[in-house]
Amino acid sequence: VVSTEARAMYNVGLAGLTYWSPNINVFRDPRWGRGQETPGEDPLLTGKYAVHYVRGLQQTDGGDPNRLKVAACCKHYTAYDVDNWKGIQRYTFNAQ
Repeated sequence: VVSTEARAMYNVGLAGLTYWSPNINVFRDPRWGRGQETPGEDPLLTGKYAVHYVRGLQQTDGGDPNRLKVAACCKHYTAYDVDNWKGIQRYTFNAQ
């Protein structure tokens, strides 16, 4: 439904075909305020979610693999939520 409406908006000149979705950041830190946009903290679930989301958004009604209905762009898929990068641990926090 979303991609059908998006394609209709494009056809009448009101929108483009690139959609910055889905957000597939693995949600590990509850202090990050955009966790509700992600599928959660499980990497396997996140990967499966991304595959099905993108396929559902891009496929045409006839299922022609050579044509995209819209273009999905997965956000935050790498190096966005690094646990321990260059010796910096972001999960220790002192509120005092």
